[in-house]
Amino acid sequence: MLKISVFIILLLAAGGAYAQKEECRVIKPELAGTYQGDCKKGLAQGKGVAQGIDRYEGQFEKGLPSGRGTYKWANGVYYEGQWKNGMREGEGKMVYPDSVVAGFWSEDKYIGRKKIAPYRVITSTSLARFTIAKSTDRNYTVKIRIMQGGIDNTSIEDFSLFFDSGSEFRSGNYYGIENITYPVTIKVKYRAWNQLRTSQFDVRFELEITDPGSWNIVLIN
Repeated sequence: MLKISVFIILLLAAGGAYAQKEECRVIKPELAGTYQGDCKKGLAQGKGVAQGIDRYEGQFEKGLPSGRGTYKWANGVYYEGQWKNGMREGEGKMVYPDSVVAGFWSEDKYIGRKKIAPYRVITSTSLARFTIAKSTDRNYTVKIRIMQGGIDNTSIEDFSLFFDSGSEFRSGNYYGIENITYPVTIKVKYRAWNQLRTSQFDVRFELEITDPGSWNIVLIN
């Protein structure tokens, strides 16, 4: 009787472990096969090994290679380095049968042996400060917001926006550019009042963005 009980307990434990393993998924289709490693909410999370058509060993986040890891394609070529959202992102190296390409990647594309700054401010005149941040929006847009004293500055005059790629749009308190091809150079010009509205000043702001994606820019007078 004792042997039967132990057998049932082991069987249930094995079945539970198997079910837990089956629930842990890797989203990248080329790796969808077997997975061994850490899991969270049914997705690969943390360190693990995924084997499908291709093989990946390293760090995962929300079911995708993210962090440091080694990805080996079916033809034997492999990449060792940084990943983000299932794409090569950051420093790493591609190893081919007859050569090695080392350097930096951005959104799965090789950008060179030196890391390129995501943006470069060319001119900033008559601004108290500014902030530039990349957003999680997958559309290629740049949104520009103008503020003063912690609120939107709606009293600006002679506003003009120049850019060498994309088309202009307006959304609420944002001036925007959409359908951008990077790199893009953006120039903003306008006239603003001081907070006491006793005098005006001309604002000039120009920057170049090289990193593809969506960006939020806040200009503070």
